[in-house]
Amino acid sequence: MKLKLLATVLVGAALTAGYQYLAVPDLQKKDPDAGLSRDEIRQRDERAQENWAYSLGLQAYVWGLPLTITDRERLLRLNERKLKFVTERQICPCAPINQIGHMTKLATSQDELPYTPNNDTIYSGVMLELKDDPVILSLPDVQDRYWSVQVADAYLENLPYIGTRATQGKGGHYLFAGPDWQGEVPTGVELRRLSTNSGALALRYGVSKEDPQDLPRVLELQKQVHTTSLSNWGKPDGFGKVTTVKMSRKEYSGDLALFERMVDLLNENPPRSEQRAAVSMFQSIGIELGKPFDASRLHPATVAGLKRALADSQDLMTWKVKYRGTPYPTRWNNLHEGSYGFHFINRAEGALEGLMVHDREEGVYFSTYEDGTGQLLDGQSRYVLHFERDALPQLQNKGFWSITLYGTNFQLVDNAIDRYSIGDRTPGLTYNPDGSLTLYIQHQPPTGLESNWLPSPDKGLFRLNYRIYLPDEKTRNPKTLQQFIPPIQPQARS
Repeated sequence: MKLKLLATVLVGAALTAGYQYLAVPDLQKKDPDAGLSRDEIRQRDERAQENWAYSLGLQAYVWGLPLTITDRERLLRLNERKLKFVTERQICPCAPINQIGHMTKLATSQDELPYTPNNDTIYSGVMLELKDDPVILSLPDVQDRYWSVQVADAYLENLPYIGTRATQGKGGHYLFAGPDWQGEVPTGVELRRLSTNSGALALRYGVSKEDPQDLPRVLELQKQVHTTSLSNWGKPDGFGKVTTVKMSRKEYSGDLALFERMVDLLNENPPRSEQRAAVSMFQSIGIELGKPFDASRLHPATVAGLKRALADSQDLMTWKVKYRGTPYPTRWNNLHEGSYGFHFINRAEGALEGLMVHDREEGVYFSTYEDGTGQLLDGQSRYVLHFERDALPQLQNKGFWSITLYGTNFQLVDNAIDRYSIGDRTPGLTYNPDGSLTLYIQHQPPTGLESNWLPSPDKGLFRLNYRIYLPDEKTRNPKTLQQFIPPIQPQARS
């Protein structure tokens, strides 16, 4: 009994000692408003209210950013003039809603793309609107190369894949329907239900740059990919036809227009049930499921906090995109996968820079602005990236890896040999006698080592993206992947 009493006393003492370090106001010992005038008390309260709104406003911005990016892509496809402009210039694989758009060439430095372009695959894409009519995607079997169909909801959260890994290269017919659709699935068609009525599909086909006949083969594959509205399925002339989607979006204005737009999008595509608790956090700042955003009903201090949040959110996301992912001692950042769960800031950064980010089973991404010593990558310096034999990425069937160089604007950098990436599929890549691999990243070609050269700009900062498609378990596991991301070693300045 005495021991139990002693233990209770000791625990109580420890807890009491710990509390003295907590930033908790002791309202019984000291009146926080003592000595203040009424105006000073009011100012103090309103400052606290503003800070609270500021904090929630930053979180709400981060939480809802993917919705606004999805809507931006949707609005582009609803604007005939803008759509024609971007498709003629190969800026993106865009087409009207529910129709499939194709890029017909690999990206180069001459293409201005909205995201860090991939120079290893050809893209196709569909923006889905499923509220009134589900859509069937028809795909050919493909066994001779890597390919995938990435599926995402309105929040850019990944859903099950189709492709080399997910369906062993088999195509088929896939019906994409919203959460409330209750119709009949046609014979020979597989249902893929989205958690929202809006969504997106991203198709990637690997292209061999060393074979000039490979791109035409991929373009023929693209011609076999079709979208068909369910209402047209089975009709004599219905295959490959989609129902025209007409949508209107009101004009938003005012300092808090972004929040108003975000709430409208939230109510148009409510989140999954397990994530609705996150939305409930924002009720005190006027963001509530099932209700429009009305800034006029908010306290002036709350409005002031939300304005500050919108102003600072730009810096927040700029920083997060620049240094996104999990940093490793070798200065590479491992980008977070596209199935984000409750990691809302990771979802926002992925949406902002890459729109749709692969799951780890499909691909792992790394990026860096720095060499192994922590110095920013600069075109006036020369660098070496050396992989020991056991540090080369381990891949599943049809997998590959590459390292792509970008300017600080996230675009490919012009160079004399039109080489924008280097990897295991690069023609003539030379391995060392012991099986290791050394890559040279510099502006001038390394004499006698041109096959292993990734050209950099003559001056100015740049960044590198490292992509591994279909990595094996060890290569994609955050606990073991460090061996596959060696540091970039600086050499003498050019």
